[in-house]
Amino acid sequence: VIHIKMVTPRGIVEKSCQVPRMSTGPDIHHFIMGSEGTLGVVTEVTIKIRPVPEYQKYGSVVFPNFERGVACLREVAKQ
Repeated sequence: VIHIKMVTPRGIVEKSCQVPRMSTGPDIHHFIMGSEGTLGVVTEVTIKIRPVPEYQKYGSVVFPNFERGVACLREVAKQ
């Protein structure tokens, strides 16, 4: 959610602003969207969408036993 516009019970139109992703404090969007109409009526919402990747690639490594897996992780951690 980038922007929310709502009308409060007093009739005041409030607009939220976009804040940095790693900012401190509560996110006002969560309060407004989670209030289920008790804080006001949401009249406009702007959301940011991202394209879905065409495909995703996953990989794995299988070890014959737990001890060999731990030994490999230790070697990787040293590097």
